[in-house]
Amino acid sequence: MAPIVSDEYKEKKKRHILESALKAFGEKGFQLATIDDIVAESGLSKGAIYNYFKSKEEIYLQLMQMRTEQNIAKLKRSFLERGTAKEKLHQFFKNYAEIELSQKWQKMIGVHLEFWIHSGRDEELKKVMTDRYDDVYQVLLVEIIEEGIRQNEFNKETDPSLISSMVWGTIDGICLHYSVIGRNYPYQEQIRALEEMIFMYLEKGGSA
Repeated sequence: MAPIVSDEYKEKKKRHILESALKAFGEKGFQLATIDDIVAESGLSKGAIYNYFKSKEEIYLQLMQMRTEQNIAKLKRSFLERGTAKEKLHQFFKNYAEIELSQKWQKMIGVHLEFWIHSGRDEELKKVMTDRYDDVYQVLLVEIIEEGIRQNEFNKETDPSLISSMVWGTIDGICLHYSVIGRNYPYQEQIRALEEMIFMYLEKGGSA
């Protein structure tokens, strides 16, 4: 009879696999890292890893889900003491401008953008990624901008979805450049410039 394994043991083992995979992805990138690399990093057998995850893609999706939940929770907590939509949006940009620019973060940004491109070649992964974008990230800014329109803080002709997608697309581009160029890239200055341009548009309806 197979030994009974507790849920706590399973969760601990799963976390160990995810942490090992994160290191492997950070070192080699998503495409080049293999299950064998995760095996080597974790000290577990390939069979043990497959007991918890079906594929490298599933492992990364679990990592991404954890990171997304942490990031969104952090952003929402930072909004609690901000009474207006303008204050919340300024806080949003402040959070991104003050990210610690470490080599580890630089590598993981590259891994994420690599996976984003990879997902475009697989319909199932693409749906997961686009649903995450629409239902989590896009909604976060749309709700703030809609609040600002209702409270007459932002121009009523503003399209919240358009502005939200513009912000996220630009942030992805800034992060992509930083992941390649590193310390010589003016990351904070780019985020601040984006903030200034977005507020100019929101408050003046795009007319400078």
